[in-house]
Amino acid sequence: MDKSKLLATAFAVAALSFTSAQAADVPEGMEKCKAVDSEGKSIILEHQSDCASKSGSCAGHNKAGDPEAWIMVPKGECDKINKGDMSGISDEIKAKLVIEDAAE
Repeated sequence: MDKSKLLATAFAVAALSFTSAQAADVPEGMEKCKAVDSEGKSIILEHQSDCASKSGSCAGHNKAGDPEAWIMVPKGECDKINKGDMSGISDEIKAKLVIEDAAE
């Protein structure tokens, strides 16, 4: 009985440690953004992700359209990008994205 409690506690500690480590990876004032178009398809250009996805284990190894790819953006900008509003988005971030012309 004590072994099972000890094992459960060890798993809980490991899970909390993993979550804390993930949170520490995001700098203050920033957020991970899975930038998508109006159809929910990734708009992150090939080799422009900031880190791990199913198709690559590190920054810049994503395939175009990889739904797991993400980029780091200032908090609040991900919602703007996903709504198609690129006003105020830095050129550095825009260079990582497929941006459709709004011209009609």
